[in-house]
This record gives sequence, C-alpha cells and structure tokens, in this order.
Amino acid sequence: MAILAPIAALQTGCEISSASQRIEINPDSATIKYGQTVTLSALNGYIYDWSLSAPTMGTLNTYQGQQVIYTSMTDPLAPIVQTITVTSTFSDNSDSGTGSNAPVVHTAEAYITHINSSNNPWTSQ
Repeated sequence: MAILAPIAALQTGCEISSASQRIEINPDSATIKYGQTVTLSALNGYIYDWSLSAPTMGTLNTYQGQQVIYTSMTDPLAPIVQTITVTSTFSDNSDSGTGSNAPVVHTAEAYITHINSSNNPWTSQ
C-alpha cells in the first residue's frame, strides 16, 4: 500500500516536499574489478529508474527501485568508467500553489571505474 500512495500523489498533483530537492546516489563513485559488485542507493527522490551508459560493461539486478546492485562484467586492460544514471519524475508543484503539475525529471549519476583484475588501485605501477 505504501507504494500506491506516492503514485496517487503524483497523479493527483498533491504537493511533494522532496520534489525541490536534488536526488543523490550513494556511493556516487566506486572502483571494482571483474565480477565484483557495488550496491547503489538513491536518495531524495521518488519512483526511481536506473540506466547504464555501457550495458556491456556491467549489469544491474533491477532497473527500478531505490536500491540496485551493479555487477562488473568487464576486465579491461586500462581503467574505464561506467556511468550509472538514476531518474526520478515529480509533479511540478510549488509552495505558492502555482505549480503546473507538469512532470519534472531529476537525475543523478554515479561513476564506476572498472580496473583489470590484476591491478591494485592502492599501489603505484
């Protein structure tokens, strides 16, 4: 039932206090090797949709929800970065009551650096 209430609020135009806040991803960056995972959580948003800049580099366990698990599927020779984007859509309402109810899209990005399985990011080469 808790999931239905936000959808109803979006459809009816009820004021959403977090609509003016920027959404965030925690953590917003990580370094991983082939097969490793990182759990990402979205904050300050509402009905989250996730996407990848390069789907061949890794995968998400789901593409909707507040929390996702990203798994590296690449073992690059040199470090490469995957950009993970989360999107949250709100109804455009303001405290003054002059909102248009037009959808407002908020996004945030996290940057996942993939390194070769034999590399150690904490030592110099």
